[in-house]
Amino acid sequence: MRVQAIVDEFHRTTAQHWRLRAIAVFAALGAVLAAAGANGRLWPAGLVIVTALALASAVRADTNVALLLVVVVVWHWLATIDDASTPWLPVAAVCLLVHHTVTALTASLPAGGELPRQVLVEWVRRTALVGAATVALWAVVALLDGRAADGNGALTALALAAAGALAVTIRSRSLDPNR
Repeated sequence: MRVQAIVDEFHRTTAQHWRLRAIAVFAALGAVLAAAGANGRLWPAGLVIVTALALASAVRADTNVALLLVVVVVWHWLATIDDASTPWLPVAAVCLLVHHTVTALTASLPAGGELPRQVLVEWVRRTALVGAATVALWAVVALLDGRAADGNGALTALALAAAGALAVTIRSRSLDPNR
């Protein structure tokens, strides 16, 4: 990209778009900091890598940089944390969800574009539902992890079926019958 094109895009970018980009960056950093909270040590090199990837994905949301960021954070989590019941897990998951959602939203928006409030509210509502389902499923895992009783497989399957049924119910109610 030429320098003049970068300067032109900088001037066209709306305040709303800058706010969305900032949310994407801070959400990605939140995922790395959640991993630090879970394992008790900060990952300085990863913080630099994730910051660079977050900035790149926020500026160029229509590339695969955001996918690389998620892969790096998930790899770090899996390599350093061996506790599915840590309360930092849903924090990291929701941070990655927010980063992904905001990056997808900004990828569909030109730098000079503005989204109507109604569209933003709908994206926030749907993201909150997915985040709430994530936290609820983590809570089930955390509860079952503390039990040493037989039958956890059946209870887990039941919880997954209930979560799936809830997701289908919510999704079916969100569809417009006139479409």
